[in-house]
Amino acid sequence: MVPAFLKRIYKKLFRDPAIAALPSRVWLHTDLLPALKAAGHTRMLFVGTQSYNGLFYRHCQGLKVFSIDPDPVNARYAAPSGHFIGYVQDLARLAPGTSFDVIVFNGIIGFGVNDVPAALDALRAMAVAAAPGALLIIGWNPGRTDGQEILAMRPHLTPTTVGALSHVVEFPALGRAQRNAHIYEFYRFGPS
Repeated sequence: MVPAFLKRIYKKLFRDPAIAALPSRVWLHTDLLPALKAAGHTRMLFVGTQSYNGLFYRHCQGLKVFSIDPDPVNARYAAPSGHFIGYVQDLARLAPGTSFDVIVFNGIIGFGVNDVPAALDALRAMAVAAAPGALLIIGWNPGRTDGQEILAMRPHLTPTTVGALSHVVEFPALGRAQRNAHIYEFYRFGPS
């Protein structure tokens, strides 16, 4: 349940407050961020940005957060430490020599990365920008995709956990704002 004060903030700040108020989005603030900070992570790349990411960025004190999105219009919702305009597959060209110890690849599969070749290209690009031991968080919606993209990515990754958080965290479908379940999976780069 989203506290009333957060609902008021979401409604004022975001173009689509229904998405910002989803339990899977609130979990980013209440569970994921504290776990990342406790684990000592300091540099994050958030793949894809929208108005509802703004509050998440504000809660990232202690983390340098960057974002990447192909739509120049979305630069107005950029992360505070920097923003790259372009596709994640072009990350090496857009941010040469930049590395991250956390990459959040949330809501991209089925919303831009729509097939296995694109998913593997994105994974290769993120691996190049990953610091040694970096954490990859993949958020995706079963039903929005047939799952072939995530299945193709998994052999190149090692499942992991962050603090007390499980390797897989799932949220059920809720209606219009989230028609399908939403799953977060935690990985390290490289096969197990």
